[in-house]
Amino acid sequence: MGKVWRVVRTLLVLVVVLIVGAAGAAWYVARSSLPTYGASLTVGGLLDEVTIYRDEYGVPHIFAKNLNDAFFAQGYVHAQDRLWEMDLSRRAVQGRLSEIFGESYLEADKFLRTVGFYRAAEDSIPIYPPDIATMGEAYAAGVNAFIAQADKLPLEFTILGYRPDPWTVTDSAAIGKYMCWVLGGNLKTELLNLALVDKLGLEKTSELFPVYPEDAPIMSVVPFTGFDETAGLRGAMGLGRAVAEAPARDAAGRFTAAPEVVARLLDVVEKASLGLGPADSLGLGSNNWVVAGRHAATGKPLLANDMHLEIKQPSIWYQNHLVAEGLLNVTGVMFPGCPGVIVGHNERVAWGVTNTGPDVQDLYIERPNPDNPYQFEYDGVWEPAAVYREEIRVKGQDVPVEFEVLVTRHGPIITEVMAPSRKDAGEDEADGEGQEDGEDEGPSLPPLSLRWTALDPTCELRAVFGFDTARNWDDFRAALEWFECPAQNFVFADVDGNIAYRSNGRIPVRSEAHVRAGCGLVPVPGWSSAYEWVSYIPWDELPSLLNPPAGIVVTANHRVPADDYPYFISASWAPPYRAASIWQELYGRTGLTAQDMQAIQMDNKNLHAARLAGVLTAAIGGSAGSLSTREKAAWDILAEWLASSPEDLASSPAPTIFHTLFREAIRATFLDELGEELYDRYMGAGSPSNTLDAMLLAGESPWFDDVTTAGTVETVSDVLLRAFQSTVAKLTDQLGGDPASWEWGKVHTVTFDHPMGSVAALRPFFNLGPFPTDGSGTTACAKGFGTGSFEVQSGAPWRFVADLADLDHCYDVVAVGISGQPFSPHYADQMELWLTGGYKVMRYDRAEIEALEEVQVTVLRPGQ
Repeated sequence: MGKVWRVVRTLLVLVVVLIVGAAGAAWYVARSSLPTYGASLTVGGLLDEVTIYRDEYGVPHIFAKNLNDAFFAQGYVHAQDRLWEMDLSRRAVQGRLSEIFGESYLEADKFLRTVGFYRAAEDSIPIYPPDIATMGEAYAAGVNAFIAQADKLPLEFTILGYRPDPWTVTDSAAIGKYMCWVLGGNLKTELLNLALVDKLGLEKTSELFPVYPEDAPIMSVVPFTGFDETAGLRGAMGLGRAVAEAPARDAAGRFTAAPEVVARLLDVVEKASLGLGPADSLGLGSNNWVVAGRHAATGKPLLANDMHLEIKQPSIWYQNHLVAEGLLNVTGVMFPGCPGVIVGHNERVAWGVTNTGPDVQDLYIERPNPDNPYQFEYDGVWEPAAVYREEIRVKGQDVPVEFEVLVTRHGPIITEVMAPSRKDAGEDEADGEGQEDGEDEGPSLPPLSLRWTALDPTCELRAVFGFDTARNWDDFRAALEWFECPAQNFVFADVDGNIAYRSNGRIPVRSEAHVRAGCGLVPVPGWSSAYEWVSYIPWDELPSLLNPPAGIVVTANHRVPADDYPYFISASWAPPYRAASIWQELYGRTGLTAQDMQAIQMDNKNLHAARLAGVLTAAIGGSAGSLSTREKAAWDILAEWLASSPEDLASSPAPTIFHTLFREAIRATFLDELGEELYDRYMGAGSPSNTLDAMLLAGESPWFDDVTTAGTVETVSDVLLRAFQSTVAKLTDQLGGDPASWEWGKVHTVTFDHPMGSVAALRPFFNLGPFPTDGSGTTACAKGFGTGSFEVQSGAPWRFVADLADLDHCYDVVAVGISGQPFSPHYADQMELWLTGGYKVMRYDRAEIEALEEVQVTVLRPGQ
């Protein structure tokens, strides 16, 4: 027995040694791939010497003597910290994810190639002015200098076994096009509506279109002084009335929408998002605001911005400070892979952005020539489509996958991603291996082409450089002419005391027939010129404000134009609660400080719950006698919270009850008529919150009736009581029988997921969390969640506050660190600040930066 034990013990020791050895080797490889922040290096491509100071958070402060060297050094530091993330983004826009991840990403690659982000970027490069092209080339040269000089690449390259290709200006432009995809379209909504119309008909579907309350804040009408419960509801259950009367309804109804095929296409669309925007998130959006100096303690404007995108690791944003002597001095954030600073401040101006959310995508039903699948009808003539033959290499496969992309006058045919390639189909037919006679080919969609503003040539990089060097509003406004996609809400402030707002971008004006057909909410015939875009909203007529009388501008993805605005921007606006909450904190106040701006960014008041308190109390509180003991206890908690100023705090059980109740109310209202598949799609791509709020506040809707209960017509009270009882049952199963223990932070958590963390063995090294957290999708401190759980999907990867009286000491924080490498000290050194509502000073003054105790200095010297 002793001998056996000695053998076992020896084997265990060997196993431990092997594990420790493997861990040590992995640690060594990971550590050895970290960049050197303190060094003197010689690199080709520079004109003069550049000094890069890394502050205590690793944020690079680049001091160059000319613009070429400033952007070269920016490319170099981006590659130091985020090279694999940059390469992943580039592979997404190129449709080359299958090369490193395998066949599971093949459909996503096909879709990405079909949409043509990279083709659009290639088409844009020729319109770049020479100075902007030079800027992009200098940045790319800096990235490539790091790649050439790095002895060891970041750990992800080692794990996946490949090296990055050289960086190009087109790569940077394509990443910009991809962000347009995340921020600027309604393709998913049109696909959803396609399936809804097939199941419900146009008129019934129109009742599901989002609505916007008449008493809610409107961007172009300021100030907002509070909700008025006596007001009506703008377009309540009637916004889509034009769709029901559309002359195109017969044309749109000539085919079967095949919901299961639409569902599959939606799956591909969601997978192609690559995590840059949550597939289904209540609360995806952004906040920004600016207040005039008369409201501020310093007498100068204050500006705040927190842009809501996916919470992930590494952050979508990269903090950097760029100086070219006498030419440029700007600090803020940029997407890794792109030059410049897209949001931040320079010596004289500060600015922030939120998503306008315009409808800039339309689907066209194309009619192919039965004798030539490469031709499509247009006004009675068969027009040839452009044909792109694509080849996708798949990891683990020797033979690449070939397929064709067809592009009509409207854009790429996206439904081709669902079909076999013509080459494959032809071979099958020639070999006699096609489908047998009478075999069901299964449901399919007609050819749908995508018209989208981002597929046109644009040069946002010129706008970014204009922002970075602007001295006043006139300069900044002139730069905005080049920022066409995605359409954004810009707020602005300068040291002279001016504040401004502009909704900016290329937004289509549709033909009269197209407007009558639903104005982009459902696909329209592509074979008729009657449904074309006829122009774009004239640039001088886009919504804009300069020094408004209220001295306050707030944008939070809520409705932009007033009712008398002559152009259509969107039929879908974010719920008004974030905007209303920010207005509530700012209006009527003076002596505001940068710290007050920070507090508002972290505000967790739930105005959604407060607005629905009366409806919930009448329906559930009025039925208290029918509640069980546990249901009564849960109601008492919720009722007390609703009667106060409700806040979504991690330590409180009331938010758990409220958000579960609202979700269950949506389910009880819509599931019976939509069915599981369409209901899930509606939750992910529709706007159920605005629609249900309108119905609840109106107090009646035919949707409250459960069509599965013959002989009974349910009311709003029935729906809410049933939803509450379901809420208590679900939370009991999930969290136990004591409602007081149902703290929000138990279900509302945030995890910073890295793409490599999807592999279980790598998760502990790459992912961070979960952490309990406050907020929700409707609080100013936005932390939105999906439809399946309350785990945070979207929030503010970067928070920014600027005091125009002291631009040397503005404030920001990024989730969760500047570096994308897990063994770097800057991988997560801002995480605790972000989680607890803290901020760091944005270092701007060179003398202060040089005097920091922890500063590290890299000097880049020109060489061959």
